[in-house]
Amino acid sequence: MKKQITRSWVPQFSIAVFQLPLQQICRLLLFLLILSVKSYAGHPQNKEFRGVWIATVNNIDWPSAPGLPVEVQKQELKELIERIEHLNLNVVILQVRAASDAFYPSETEPWSRFLTGKQGLAPSPSFDPLSYAIELCHAKGMELHAWFNPFRVRNIGHYLLDPKNFAAINPQYVHEYDNKLFFDPGIPQVRNHIIKVIMEVVRKYNIDAIHLDDYFYPYPIRGKKFPDQKTFRQYGGKFYPGKLGDWRRENLNQFIGTLHDSIKSVKPFLRLGISPFGVWRNKSDDSDGSPGIKATTSYDDLYANVYLWLGSNWIDYVIPQLYWEQGNRFGDFAGLTKWWDEHCFGKPLYIGQALYKSTGEGKVFTNPMEISEQISILRKFEHVGGFALYSAKHLARLSETALNELSANLSPILAETKENMAPIPNDPQITPIQKAEPPRERILMAENKSISDTINLVYQSVIHKELTIPEQFSVIRFQTGRKLFWKTPPGIGNTELKFSVIIFEPVKGGGYLRRVIQTTDNKQIFIPRKSGFNSARVLFAIVSVNSNGEQSPFSKLFRIRGKRIIYN
Repeated sequence: MKKQITRSWVPQFSIAVFQLPLQQICRLLLFLLILSVKSYAGHPQNKEFRGVWIATVNNIDWPSAPGLPVEVQKQELKELIERIEHLNLNVVILQVRAASDAFYPSETEPWSRFLTGKQGLAPSPSFDPLSYAIELCHAKGMELHAWFNPFRVRNIGHYLLDPKNFAAINPQYVHEYDNKLFFDPGIPQVRNHIIKVIMEVVRKYNIDAIHLDDYFYPYPIRGKKFPDQKTFRQYGGKFYPGKLGDWRRENLNQFIGTLHDSIKSVKPFLRLGISPFGVWRNKSDDSDGSPGIKATTSYDDLYANVYLWLGSNWIDYVIPQLYWEQGNRFGDFAGLTKWWDEHCFGKPLYIGQALYKSTGEGKVFTNPMEISEQISILRKFEHVGGFALYSAKHLARLSETALNELSANLSPILAETKENMAPIPNDPQITPIQKAEPPRERILMAENKSISDTINLVYQSVIHKELTIPEQFSVIRFQTGRKLFWKTPPGIGNTELKFSVIIFEPVKGGGYLRRVIQTTDNKQIFIPRKSGFNSARVLFAIVSVNSNGEQSPFSKLFRIRGKRIIYN
């Protein structure tokens, strides 16, 4: 009966449609079109993340040598991105800050030595590599993620730093270790500077994501200690002297949390991604860790607690570097992929692969199909949405067999889908892991830092430029009509600056949400009731803004109790 109704309904409907006036038919077709668009928009196709890193440090991938003519640099980058497109890869992760330098015109960092041959020397004729790369990628429908190495000052080699380099101006913030130079992450001014560097790119460029790699504290060298003992004494607080590792991790927690808040305050849609070392912790040290022989870890050796960052919602995607082959006793590819799949807190997860180990004199993978087979493996996991290959130049160095296999596996239409993939065979060497629980580690503020100091650090990292004007604004009174009055600093005319009130509202789980209310004039402001002005936990500050949109440091934080102003 049901089939008969269905069969007879179609022709009757068709006849009815053709008997309608033309205007009604057009309206009906338009209605059906809108329905189909809404249906499609509600069920977008899954797009596999297919990334590739372009490393600029030491001219690993691009440019091929420092100081090349600009036209040669452009042609090399164009050919590299065309090769990436040809293999149906769709995300370029371009290293724009390799070692306290810049591959774009910057107000905070000198031009990179790896671009022009001398740090601080601008390309001639004028050339903005980051802008050019964005243009190339977006024209091909590819994403461009701006890749920053946060704490490295100088890689292998003893070239001169530009005199305007933040490290050259502040040598007390820099340590030599492993024949390289590194910023000390334990110094607040260092973390704040790096965030300002990143925020400059966030504001100026139409990038698709901010990307950080695995270099936080430097990789350990046997028998050598990273020389941050003085910093530890100065800033260690309650961690000093017995909890050096916890203190280092807290420094990076503050850095990542502040960077996240800074980015979201300017471009809430912009993603922040991390590519950590592939092992978070060893299972022999932590029940939540991954199986395998005890070796280097992100948590214990680089002090990067990416597990906490994921659980705290500070990062938008993660690309663990699983640079081992299948069956490796230190880090089996399938076993580690399984661990990350079960510990990513539902965040977008992509797998970093060691393409370089398949090519050249130093190749480690004996199986020419290793990379392609790994891609097939990672597609079987629920939360894994793709991969990233390190690095771009090796795409041209693959053997014919490996290249053909990889090309077939990267066809626009995948032969395999989530629905028809066979499950991974049970491996008795891989211990089943429970689903991840939220991190047990508490999100801490810096020792001996008030709420004011902590918020100030966050705020100073997102302002465009600090104006050299007095910090303090004298708050006169707060009326029950929700009007806040203040006096301008001495010597500042009312017509020179505009003023705003910043409201810091506490959010669940810790931290504050920053909102700005602009003034109607320069001596008072009306605060909307929805701002929660009468809450004892809400904090306020006043800033000035000049005609260029540059903001001053804000006044001392205060709370409002009835008609009283209480400074924090």
